[in-house]
Amino acid sequence: MSTDIEQELRGAMKRFTDDVRVPAGLAVKAYRHQQKRRVTIRAVAAAGTAVAVAVAIAGATGAFSSSQPPVQTAYTAYVITHVEHALAAPRIGNLVEADRTIFLPGSTLQPFAYNLVGTRGGAGVSSQWDVGYTLRWIYHGTVNFSSFTASGQHVFDWGNTLAHGTTAVIYGNDTWWTAPAQGGQGGSGPAPSGCIQGHEISLGGGAGNGWPAFIRSQLACGAYTVAGRQVVDGVNTIKITGASGQFTFWVDPATYLPVQMTMGQNQTEFRWLPATSANLAQLKVTVPAGFRQVPAPAAPPARVP
Repeated sequence: MSTDIEQELRGAMKRFTDDVRVPAGLAVKAYRHQQKRRVTIRAVAAAGTAVAVAVAIAGATGAFSSSQPPVQTAYTAYVITHVEHALAAPRIGNLVEADRTIFLPGSTLQPFAYNLVGTRGGAGVSSQWDVGYTLRWIYHGTVNFSSFTASGQHVFDWGNTLAHGTTAVIYGNDTWWTAPAQGGQGGSGPAPSGCIQGHEISLGGGAGNGWPAFIRSQLACGAYTVAGRQVVDGVNTIKITGASGQFTFWVDPATYLPVQMTMGQNQTEFRWLPATSANLAQLKVTVPAGFRQVPAPAAPPARVP
């Protein structure tokens, strides 16, 4: 049996997708499935911490709105179903994430034992923690995060694993420090549930470092919506926007891994690479000869809500 919403969905699919056939009845089934399903995600410290840094700098706020046109709601539900298929595919479970984020002038980023703290400065503001761009490598809970000035000067490396803790190398004063693994981490605690506010990204590890699961959960609860298709780096991506307007993702429809992301005025470009010896070597933090070991810095002040 055909319904009006199915006819609208077929028209939307023609705009959003190039080669997808929509089975009869999919729209109604997917819409009902989306309305009833509750999604939970797990937070893993290593991958989630690095993401939270960029989010703090973005400084996003906003409320969610669940009112969407029926066609948009149905297509969003269609995408949720296909994210589930991507999560079931083994091909995304063994990829190395390599991303590059470009920051606004005047931004800073400082390493601490269990997180990175950033601020947005202004023209003429200078600090030893000035950041122009960062490079990040992530694989199965291991993170290597490097910060550079806009001119390419190396500021610091920060590596974290759940088993061995954190190692940081500070190039401005030729020092390095370590911090033990934080007690209680490792993903064994209760998983956050429901919508996550638009100023925050929480990844639970697993396939694709948790990105497809995060995208699926936030589409399902209405925090994000599908905004169309756009070619990015040669990929005909699906564009997904947050209701707060602070985050936009462009994801590969074959894997539901991000190709590009904007956080406020900062932009991140993603690459997903095979787990070769050369790529895995990028996860290791190397201390240059002659650098002096110092105590890890005190924890940063608590964030004010």
